[in-house]
Amino acid sequence: MKSISRCVCLLCLFAAMELRADVIIQMTTIGNAGNADDLAWEGNPDVPEDDIWLGGVSYDYQISTYEVTVAQYTEFLNAVAASDPYGLYNGEIMGSDPLGASILRSGEDGSYIYTAVAGKENQPVRGVSFYDSCRFCNWLVNGQGSGSTETGSYTMADGYTLARTVTATWVLPTEDEWYKAAYYDPVNNVYYDYPNGSDDVPAEPTDGTTTREMNFGDDPYWNPDGGTREYYTEIGETTGRSAYGVADMGGNVAEWTETFQPSNYRIVRGGGLFSHASALSATSDDPADPTTEDDLFGIRLVYLIPEPSSVVLLLLGSLGCALGWPRRKLP
Repeated sequence: MKSISRCVCLLCLFAAMELRADVIIQMTTIGNAGNADDLAWEGNPDVPEDDIWLGGVSYDYQISTYEVTVAQYTEFLNAVAASDPYGLYNGEIMGSDPLGASILRSGEDGSYIYTAVAGKENQPVRGVSFYDSCRFCNWLVNGQGSGSTETGSYTMADGYTLARTVTATWVLPTEDEWYKAAYYDPVNNVYYDYPNGSDDVPAEPTDGTTTREMNFGDDPYWNPDGGTREYYTEIGETTGRSAYGVADMGGNVAEWTETFQPSNYRIVRGGGLFSHASALSATSDDPADPTTEDDLFGIRLVYLIPEPSSVVLLLLGSLGCALGWPRRKLP
């Protein structure tokens, strides 16, 4: 009995160690596994294969409630980009963008230091490519700190063909995962047209002070206190939420997904702060070159919930190593 109790305590300890991290990502569980697809786009009525069906997901998963922030990405840069061999920092966008600098870099190659611009810490990071985003996922999988950016949920050496590994946990959403979290209502079993739980076309903001559902439109600046003109909202500052309660899935910055398009492009979803309402709708997806680092592209994450048996095996394996359990002798 004492041995069992000791094992349970150690299992709890390992679980706690796994959860301990500098960058904490708030997550929303997307349940209702096995939901039906939605007809996101109807092509030629006489050619059914032109239709695009999205949103059906056969498993539960978690999606980040908010986009990855400037502060969180700054932590990542300081941990892994003292020399920045993979170009994780884009100085033209992060350091001197006309829409406002967000992350500054100082020092020399080998000892770079990154600092979030005051007042921008809780805005979504932008200027990140698809590959930058995958490396951020790998860093989370590998425990942050000095964890590798090159293997984990993605094997970066695979280049443009990279896909989730069989042990992936922190990942970018597929288009289906993103679409479900944005448009599906599990209570009423319907899909909405917009990621604020509504079929009504959202009105573009007409001033810089009125609280808005989503940050988009011709003149989308956000100026709630009558102070310095801002374009980007902080995460969760707008009021619109999907039926699951996920924030900022329309406007502000568009978000990378894993899903391929022709010419090896990846789908970007959600529209940006200069988009019109149509770019926020369920029918709108945009292909982008995965190397693109744009001031309107950001990151939203998915966490794939491991099967209970996998979690137990992982913890037991770690426990065995820690305790030095005896191995069976071979004859």
